[in-house]
Amino acid sequence: MIYNSTTSLPHKAIGEKYVFLAGSMDANTTSNWRTQCITALENSHHIFDPTHKEHDSLNKCEMENHINWELDALNRADIILLNFLPNALSPISLVELGLYVASDKLIVICPKEFYKNTYVTTLCKKYNTPIVLSTEEALNTIK
Repeated sequence: MIYNSTTSLPHKAIGEKYVFLAGSMDANTTSNWRTQCITALENSHHIFDPTHKEHDSLNKCEMENHINWELDALNRADIILLNFLPNALSPISLVELGLYVASDKLIVICPKEFYKNTYVTTLCKKYNTPIVLSTEEALNTIK
């Protein structure tokens, strides 16, 4: 099952696994990394997808609801797949890295071209957080 911020978060049943797809937004629908992850994981995991198509037009109350949904879903997830795209600034993703780097549920994708690669890599090494260079590597780590 795929959940987004327009749906309520489920009650977790024993044995069910949940993945939160954190990271840079990618508007390119022909190679969207979230779509790739959903396709690869939807038969084995429940997925929290924070993508909100009207994100930029949400009013203050709607944005607060979206943010709270994300925070609750991040907390509920068994695995957080955090993807930094090479040409994105990703300030919210950097916050999520700081919140969960020591949680033992984070898998980070950070290509060398990402402008804060050294920062991300150093944090991951410090807290023994798995860090890979591609979505494929991260998916293999989850499977």
